[in-house]
Amino acid sequence: MQELTFRPLRYRDRWFAYLDLLGFTALVQSGAMEQVLPVYAEALKQMHRACKLGKDEAGLLYSWFSDTFIIYSRSDSLEDFARVESAARIFFQLLVLKRIPVRGCISHGKLYSQARYNIFVGPALIEAHQYGEALNWVGFCLAPSVEKKLESELPLDQRLCYRKIEDRDVLRKAPAEYLYAFAFNNGTANGMSPYENALVKMKNASPETAREKYDYALTFLRLNACAT
Repeated sequence: MQELTFRPLRYRDRWFAYLDLLGFTALVQSGAMEQVLPVYAEALKQMHRACKLGKDEAGLLYSWFSDTFIIYSRSDSLEDFARVESAARIFFQLLVLKRIPVRGCISHGKLYSQARYNIFVGPALIEAHQYGEALNWVGFCLAPSVEKKLESELPLDQRLCYRKIEDRDVLRKAPAEYLYAFAFNNGTANGMSPYENALVKMKNASPETAREKYDYALTFLRLNACAT
């Protein structure tokens, strides 16, 4: 194996998105690989679909391992934020609409990457993982570092697809009084939210112990259904 060498230029501020599939470990442990593989194949398909434009035009980068998927940028420019945010949110939306439960977060900060060796280390990854894993729902949020970075450019309370969430039942032990999260408010079909329909069906098919995650997501969705 080639010896790893630290390359300082690879450690810099970036936008970083972390998403993980909920219930995937239990599905694997059930031994039902005929169910596991189609879910994973669909997730990979939607990952490539969501990231294709950014990868071709701007060098958007992404990787995955087991039930974890990451998308990150080469820089921390506003243009790169728009690309990472769009790709990560679209990936989240596509999985929900395919009834694959997922939870995720975007952060801003230092990240060291050597994709060739599948090495990703830094505060950006730690924060995105911390907030992505902390929230008790099926949802997608922006970490405090994103709000801080964007506060002088485009405050998060002015972003169309995001709304503040302060519910401690959702935030649990997340070290923040509130977060901004995707409000499921960017599309309807015949006056109905396609996300609501998908979340309800996932909830009905889930174990009793997991259903509150869908209840919290549905409550947030319904509160923001008319938000524009």
